Amino acid sequence: MQLKLHWHDSLKLHSSPYQVDKDELPIFSGIYIFFRTYGEYSEALYVGQAMNIKTRIVQQLNNLKLMNGIKNAPKGNRRLVFARFIAGQGQKTNTALNLCEKALIRYYLDRGDNLLNVKGTQLKFHEIDSVRHELKNFLPLKTALPY
Repeated sequence: MQLKLHWHDSLKLHSSPYQVDKDELPIFSGIYIFFRTYGEYSEALYVGQAMNIKTRIVQQLNNLKLMNGIKNAPKGNRRLVFARFIAGQGQKTNTALNLCEKALIRYYLDRGDNLLNVKGTQLKFHEIDSVRHELKNFLPLKTALPY
């Protein structure tokens, strides 16, 4: 199944408690990511999905545990980016958003980003380190599995 997301320009989160210009938040189904930047480095802090991005992000900005988790992350500018889900023929939005969210969480965990879960605490995961002598392009050196 091919899933399509159309990413918009990121928004800066202003001060703490964090806020964004609510007029810049769209009303559509999609994925959103709270993240931090430090120089050229970016790290995802939270990946979420919503049937209405604007409503959900406003709710999350009022989620004290999540905002404290974002605030307590290492230094850097706090930002927000979101994408509209473009449904293909026969695709159900809820199902597709769940798949996109899980895939992005897995992607950022594999990168080593320190994600927060829905309650604003660190998501626990099993980390697998491998020693391999051949098939280096096939066997992973390191991977993480959420539990």
